[in-house]
Amino acid sequence: MFLIHAISIRFGSLSPPPFPIPDTRNIPIFSDNVLPSLLVHLGVIELPAESALSKLFPEAKLAAKLEELLVPAPQTAAEHVQNIPREGAHVTADQSYILRAAAIDACELIIDTAQTLGATLLDRNPMWLSKLTLPDLDMWLWSAAKDRADYRALERFVDQNTIFF
Repeated sequence: MFLIHAISIRFGSLSPPPFPIPDTRNIPIFSDNVLPSLLVHLGVIELPAESALSKLFPEAKLAAKLEELLVPAPQTAAEHVQNIPREGAHVTADQSYILRAAAIDACELIIDTAQTLGATLLDRNPMWLSKLTLPDLDMWLWSAAKDRADYRALERFVDQNTIFF
């Protein structure tokens, strides 16, 4: 899906396109370990206290840590951003599926809310809000996770039984 979307971005605006370009505005997010981990750290995905998943992200429960992550991005030197993210907790295949599915669901709810707000409160919200798509949100979250040093430093879960991440 990521490759198809990248091709759509690169060649979709050419007229005529060099080959048929798929419409990727409604494809789901590309959920590996980055987005679910980031959404847990940002408090978007709440892990039930009684589940084994709640122990995977111990820092995510700290109010002070969440407050640090929600302030505007700190200015950092480029070399700090290039650091490799810390390896987080190792998960089972089932835990990985649950976390990735939760990220897909959360992002769909974010888009639904953004589009509803954008359509109903246009006098107070930018027009782009009503046109926000899942790939737009996905790319923004990925960029933040990669380019913001404090987000890049957050632990991401590890699934050793996959070749995809």
